[in-house]
Amino acid sequence: MKKRAVSVLRRTAAVCAAVTLLSVGVAGSAPAAERTTPDCQVTTVDVPLGSGTGKMWGKLCRPAGSSPSTVVTMVHGATYNHNYWDFPYQPDTYSFSRMLNRAGYATFVVDRLGTGNSTVPPSSKLNLTTEAGHLHKVVQDLRAGRIGGTGFSKVVLAGYSLGSAVSEIEASKYHDVDALLITALGHYNNPAGTKAIIENGQDPNTDPVLGGRHQYDAGYATVKPGSRKAIFYADQPMDSGVLATDELTKDANVFSESSDPLITDPSVSKAINVPVMFALGDHDPLMCGDGYEDCTSTAALRAQEAPFWSSAPSFDVLLLPKAGHGLNLVPNTGVYQTAARSWLDRVVGHG
Repeated sequence: MKKRAVSVLRRTAAVCAAVTLLSVGVAGSAPAAERTTPDCQVTTVDVPLGSGTGKMWGKLCRPAGSSPSTVVTMVHGATYNHNYWDFPYQPDTYSFSRMLNRAGYATFVVDRLGTGNSTVPPSSKLNLTTEAGHLHKVVQDLRAGRIGGTGFSKVVLAGYSLGSAVSEIEASKYHDVDALLITALGHYNNPAGTKAIIENGQDPNTDPVLGGRHQYDAGYATVKPGSRKAIFYADQPMDSGVLATDELTKDANVFSESSDPLITDPSVSKAINVPVMFALGDHDPLMCGDGYEDCTSTAALRAQEAPFWSSAPSFDVLLLPKAGHGLNLVPNTGVYQTAARSWLDRVVGHG
């Protein structure tokens, strides 16, 4: 297994090296990638954790030479970290954060506690409500200018999968955001998808990628090497470089959070009173299926989900064709990116 992980690492390193060489450009001219590189700064946010505090890692990026008044805060799902939203492989295609920077928005990508560069506490200290409180602290710090030195007048939350649940709980409880992007999470989740994750569960301490990073307790889990394609992307086409990078940047998660009843509690979404965009892939193995999310058409999906968002002043729906669970990483992610950017321009604007 270790040999396989090393082989994947070498292949991905070679891909990244090739991308780096291509970005150098013609001698004497500044490559386009350099000219559009956003201004970024890494920080940590102190968030409440029991009787103490934890540190949530984040990266704030603004368009080069610009100070937009809107920031989009992005929250990843289970077994992912901030790399889902700011993907290191072919970022001009797969980094949602960089796409929004090019469009004039500031972005703030975070590692939820227990993942990435953030504090990894005992699993018993984490649940979705606690994490929503962490996100609330982030929103307040962004508005007050405690992150980046300049306050933002508009804050949008963008969630992916379990990160969508955290974002929904935050927005419904604190009412301090201006819009909400919900991806890869509906009210009729397919239990076959959860079963596949459980069957492919792995102790992160023995995982080739995560082993040795932290001493995870028994409440943390990840997924077995090589299982992510089937679990998250089903039988749909994927870039092999994306799959290799996804494997190398995967993370652990407190898996008791995945069965939290708040995920599908209608009272959460019905309390959200800001514009919402709701996006699924039409082959999402964790959501779609007969009797679950109706992924047969955009109209059918909207009719099914709209009643759960009755307080939202607008409810936009995207059903992305030939896409699994991770909309940021599928080959036609550009369609979803364009739709999300147009929605943001319409409901908040970048200022």
